[in-house]
Amino acid sequence: MSLARTLIIAALIVAAGYGTTVLWRALERPDSRLETARCWFDNPASRSVECYRFTAPESRGTASNRSIRFPVVIFRSPSTPEDEPPVLHLMGGPGQPASIENNDQIKGWAQFLDGAVWARDRDHIVVDTRGVGGLSEPRLRCPMLSDVGWILSLETLKRTPGAREAAVRKMVESCRAGFVNEGIDLAAYDTANAATDLIDLRHALKLPSWSIYGISYGTRLALELIRRDPEGVHAAVLDSLSPPDEPTIASLLPNLDRALGLVYADCAAQPACAGAYPDLSRDMEAAVARLRAAPVAMTVKQPGGTRTLQVVLDDALYLQIVEYALVSGSWVPFLPGIINDTAKGGTRLLAHLAARLLFDDYWQHDANALLLSTLCREEVPFNTSAAMRQSVDAHPLLRNLEPDALLFASCASWPVGKAPDTFREPVVSNVPALLINGAYDTRTPAAYAERQAAHLTYVYRIVLPNRGHSPSPSSNCAKAAIDGFLDNPLSPAPPACLQHQRPPRFMTRGGPADRIERL
Repeated sequence: MSLARTLIIAALIVAAGYGTTVLWRALERPDSRLETARCWFDNPASRSVECYRFTAPESRGTASNRSIRFPVVIFRSPSTPEDEPPVLHLMGGPGQPASIENNDQIKGWAQFLDGAVWARDRDHIVVDTRGVGGLSEPRLRCPMLSDVGWILSLETLKRTPGAREAAVRKMVESCRAGFVNEGIDLAAYDTANAATDLIDLRHALKLPSWSIYGISYGTRLALELIRRDPEGVHAAVLDSLSPPDEPTIASLLPNLDRALGLVYADCAAQPACAGAYPDLSRDMEAAVARLRAAPVAMTVKQPGGTRTLQVVLDDALYLQIVEYALVSGSWVPFLPGIINDTAKGGTRLLAHLAARLLFDDYWQHDANALLLSTLCREEVPFNTSAAMRQSVDAHPLLRNLEPDALLFASCASWPVGKAPDTFREPVVSNVPALLINGAYDTRTPAAYAERQAAHLTYVYRIVLPNRGHSPSPSSNCAKAAIDGFLDNPLSPAPPACLQHQRPPRFMTRGGPADRIERL
């Protein structure tokens, strides 16, 4: 399994006043409740904000009397038309917090909403779904599973057959035992239950409907909402679509191979890049072969910090760093230079990317235990060993990414059952949907959205040729497309900027490529 996949699988912080109940809302359903709460942060200047906590059964349809709770924040716009549905935001992961826990995070939300043309004149609902974030009860996080030191220690066990898998199982079993001892039903933390929570929340808020803005895993949760509660969804903006019927684990290597091929083709189409790197595909093969035969030691420094890591750079870690660059999108212009530099024995440029991956702040806050519950229930059982082996055999250059070994070992120690086969069926719907993709995305490629689009009646797609995963927060053209779509979901006017989107301008040595150290 690749390092990032290991990272991905990889105390409540309750602010003063969070638990203060001001009034009870009328409820549509007796098994869930919504309480108004005093906000645990300062109100931003540009918007009024309402705060709530939502409580729901942990395990519906059972005799359990356990409940879950999570925070709800509503950002009100002074210019929202009366008939405009609010926008529900769904985060990625699964397990990515919504970042609504303190003043700085709320200021960040206000700046994002005020800066996006589609968001300014709409109300927005932001939640941490069950198990996610420091204000949720319970919080499904095991810090050690995302500890970069422990993760790197697994790499030292590669030469001993089964050693890494045994170490992972031991750590996962220890994590699971803590939750089981608290009586937590880990199988209840999946997409289906999260969707039911949100349907109950919509009823409790007395909303006829809402629009949904989902990113990455948030799009899968959005699709489940569309499947279960179509009358409650006015329109859906789905950035980096992750449909339930795609075998995402078995697809990792072909997705990476396709994205690399796009880099080679786009570089060849630019004279400066083609002149500097005339055979980028061969450079990639040389870099992998060199590191596969003789891994090298590399020092990685924390960006803006003091921590350093001693890393053994082999072909698996190299490929994962390259995949991280493709996913980020912003590092794609540097990839030809990085690939060429690595083929020649260099690690200077690569070390900067490795630092961004290994010290990514996400790993300090993700609900990695919830991610395990979700993937072990909804993904792993549907990605067969035969499909995994076929994928590896078909991509010998990428084979050491091992897209299954450690995740399968983790799930063996995290028994949560298998999602119903019906969960993996394509979502068929008349709800208007805008599907947004970045061309370089290896996690949720545009092909996923293309296949899902065949099951949607009112669907509009854009693919940005200069972006990676989840491009809409940073792309002005995507923001313009979202605005036009939400204004008229059944017949949106495409923004003129779509005609002018081009692949990124690749950086070459002796020029902008050497500025990578400043980024």
